[in-house]
Amino acid sequence: MISRTPIEYKERMDFESEDIIKVAIGDSREAMRAGLRQMLSSEENIKVVGEARNGRELLAIIQQLSPDSVILDGKMRGVDSSQIIGEIKKLAKNIDVIVLNDEKGLLIPAIESGVSGFITRDISRSELVTVIRIIHLWHSVLFNNGAHFALVRL
Repeated sequence: MISRTPIEYKERMDFESEDIIKVAIGDSREAMRAGLRQMLSSEENIKVVGEARNGRELLAIIQQLSPDSVILDGKMRGVDSSQIIGEIKKLAKNIDVIVLNDEKGLLIPAIESGVSGFITRDISRSELVTVIRIIHLWHSVLFNNGAHFALVRL
């Protein structure tokens, strides 16, 4: 396990890739989806390709648009997060699922379901971008705890 501040990760990351990271957002709250879209909109190599307000919409977006990563609210209304993560991974085995939630009790079930990252809702824009890039490049599990991230290669 590696533990560093987000700035240390960013400084150690050589992200010169020309690849566009396609991201889908799954959150039942419109304001949260809009906020995440806004946070990512200025990044040249990250593109939000779809937004879903429920699990059914999210699975359809994944099937139609083949995003590289999904940012998923761990408490999306009407959705069991472990179940939807499992369904996402069945549909798109190599997709990176990043759960956005403050409840640490969801962490172990999320890992068991195949999550790539687990981050808290108070994450800054630069931290979120760093998380998406790290997970895209290294396909590792990344957790944040306040000012620090922990990277675990499984």
